Amino acid sequence: MHNPTPPNAPVDPAGAPLTRGASIGRYVVLGLVGRGGMGEVYAAYDPELDRKVAVKLLRVKAGNGVSLTEGRQRTLREAQAIARLSHPNVVVVFDVGTFEEKVFIAMEFVDGNTVTYWLEQQPRTWQEILRVFIAAGRGLIAAHEKGLVHRDFKPDNVMVGKDGQVRVMDFGLARQMPERPIKEHRGRPITPTRGSLKVGTGTLPTDQGTLVLNGDSNASGGNSVSGLFDARLTRTGAMMGTPAYMAPEQFFGATTDARTDQFSFCVSLYEALYGERPFPGKKLSELTANVVQGTVRDAPTGTKVPFWVRRILLRGLRSAAGERYATMGELLEALGKDPRETRKKWAVGAAVVALPLAVGLGVWQGVANQQAICGGAADRLAGTWDIHAADQPEGPRQSQIHSAFLRTGKSYAADVYDTVNRALTSYARNWADMYRENCEATHIRKDQSEEVLDLRTSCLQERLAGFHALTEVFADATGEVVENAVSATNQLPTLDRCADVPTLRAVVRPPDDPSVISKVGDLRKRVAELKAQFDAGRWKQSLSQVPGLVARARGVGYQPLVAEALALNGNLLSTTDDPRGAEKLLIEAYRLADSARHDEVRAEAATTLVFVIGDQERRLDKALEWADTATAVLHRLGGHELLRAWLLNNIGCAYSVQQDDGSAVKELAESVALKKKLLGDDHTDVALSDGNLGNVLFSMGRYEEALMHNGTALSIFERRLGLGHPQLARALDNRGEILNALGRYADGRKAYERAAAIWERELGGDAGVLAYPLTGIGLALLGESNPASASVPLERALRFRSAEGTEPTERAETSFALARALWESGREQSRARRLATDARTLYAAATMPKELAVVDKWLRDHPG
Repeated sequence: MHNPTPPNAPVDPAGAPLTRGASIGRYVVLGLVGRGGMGEVYAAYDPELDRKVAVKLLRVKAGNGVSLTEGRQRTLREAQAIARLSHPNVVVVFDVGTFEEKVFIAMEFVDGNTVTYWLEQQPRTWQEILRVFIAAGRGLIAAHEKGLVHRDFKPDNVMVGKDGQVRVMDFGLARQMPERPIKEHRGRPITPTRGSLKVGTGTLPTDQGTLVLNGDSNASGGNSVSGLFDARLTRTGAMMGTPAYMAPEQFFGATTDARTDQFSFCVSLYEALYGERPFPGKKLSELTANVVQGTVRDAPTGTKVPFWVRRILLRGLRSAAGERYATMGELLEALGKDPRETRKKWAVGAAVVALPLAVGLGVWQGVANQQAICGGAADRLAGTWDIHAADQPEGPRQSQIHSAFLRTGKSYAADVYDTVNRALTSYARNWADMYRENCEATHIRKDQSEEVLDLRTSCLQERLAGFHALTEVFADATGEVVENAVSATNQLPTLDRCADVPTLRAVVRPPDDPSVISKVGDLRKRVAELKAQFDAGRWKQSLSQVPGLVARARGVGYQPLVAEALALNGNLLSTTDDPRGAEKLLIEAYRLADSARHDEVRAEAATTLVFVIGDQERRLDKALEWADTATAVLHRLGGHELLRAWLLNNIGCAYSVQQDDGSAVKELAESVALKKKLLGDDHTDVALSDGNLGNVLFSMGRYEEALMHNGTALSIFERRLGLGHPQLARALDNRGEILNALGRYADGRKAYERAAAIWERELGGDAGVLAYPLTGIGLALLGESNPASASVPLERALRFRSAEGTEPTERAETSFALARALWESGREQSRARRLATDARTLYAAATMPKELAVVDKWLRDHPG
């Protein structure tokens, strides 16, 4: 077994290596082959079977509440489990046993080299590398089927024999997986276990004792590993050693499973293909941060590795285990399918059928000529979206957008793209079908007038302009665009109106002046572009540019266009802290649209005003007046059921902020039912209203019903947006509050932890929104009778909530929770009373008698 000891290997504190001729059980030592943190590997002779073997001695250490004897017995059991593993792509284990205070594993001696050496011998093509790693992956699958996780997969632990056989070795860190499925923690797991792992500031758990990873050297010798790590660098600065291949869950001591091996496998394969590891970082602290945050390097310039391979690797490298492939088998299946080969087979098949089709071509020529005039939909969609069969590879536009999404590095980018791809492909097909049907109705069936043809064509062109503007934004996607891509796609106007002839005949008259018509066309295109940017999350750019658009529209003097620009400006402002400004613009947009009989702008402006005035300004009576106006316009228009569903949602939100929960539930339930009818049960718009309904039910104390609706919304977001999307964090935070109210504190804490992990990864550790899940975690830990642990997240939450501009009642909630945690853990009791007194003052100022009574009772029961 070729596994040379690194020249700078650390000195073994257990003593000198065994000399030639020494015995390990029945095995006679021939010489030391390799040495590492887990033990030594010796070449040895087996006299009973007359063969050369490799014997690995595994060190066993006491600690973390485990005695030396217990540790040896556990290691022996794990070694015996490894010995039951038999597969052509795994080094065969012949025997296990004990030697002094160690456990030995006797295995076949492979005549060959590690993959690291194999790669350095000569240049390898990406296809050769892929074949070797797929073979190694089969070995991991065999281990997983036996319930074993390798936990230390890397190129140095894979052998390529002189016979070409690939074998995985060195299962020294292997652990058996639990029999039941592991519940997943997203992002940074913080379930308490023995010891802790420190990364900069903050403490996270590990089952291997305390390991400081903050990059500070330990002058006293201690247990800092940064010096050792920094010393082991290659010429290019890339890190060496096991940490460079570890999954996030290993850094934080969380439970590992087969997906942990998948992550290490993808790091190793990435390094082999690109000549550098995926995660940058010259120090262990830097590496840890990049691994946990999922920060992957861009592919090197000029690489020959195809993009489809990179896309697969990026999924296997996701920081959350639940976002990787479910199994190694699925990963290897994906790597084994070269889409270019599929395209070649399809091309051959097409050539085979081409000849018989040609025989009948003359028969159909007349019909083809007749229909050719109506077959231009695909050409009009060119550059916007490519329509192709489901079993064909994605077109150039999809590939461009797909690549742009993945380049953002967002952990949920692939899931969001899948949802957007399905929705936009459906939109494009519906547009093409309507375009063809519209043309055929006039030119082939002769049952539609030229006037209606022009009306419907104009409507379709407007829809196509918005569609194209959105895909332009997607093609240059940033992280914020990916985050909002599904919502932006859902904001595309429906195509139904383009088939509603009475509504089309009622549209506003175009300008009479040809020069004005040209200007209006250009400005409407700009409206579509800014709307697409806004819907896709580029709020700052849109907000800065839309006032200039309004000014230009006013200069043209065409009222319907001014109304459209004002409505867009009002919609943009409704997302800021300026609801009064949004109200003013939307009312002007409504009035101009009313005078120009621009009913769509009237309906949309009135619907948005219900939300702005009712939810943001908390003026229910005025909001309900606008709701009546919007309802009347929609009733007269007809065919705008999705906008009506959003109107119901907005009315429900207006009732909710006034604590008229019964009316809110009625409106929101109708909104959910109508959206399900229009969009299906699995649509993100359904999830948004279902989540709102759950929140109102929670405020009514109907916790089980609230949990059901929250769960429905959560599952839709997980399927459609991915497990790391910020929208999911909001639903998880709400779920944590419901579970805490039900007394299910452990489940509530897990929901809050997932929310915190997502927000911290997406927004950074200084994001004030983290105060919500951190306070929830603290309250859950108090409920679990763990006040000492509760004080850690509560202290951090209070720092956020002590900032200027924070809602006083939110600060009161965190202050009182921290007061309880400090008192119950027997620490800083005078400070605990001060915090509770501060909370009392804030609750009294906000006139919250229920909360005030609870604090007063606590202060009486805990005198200073």
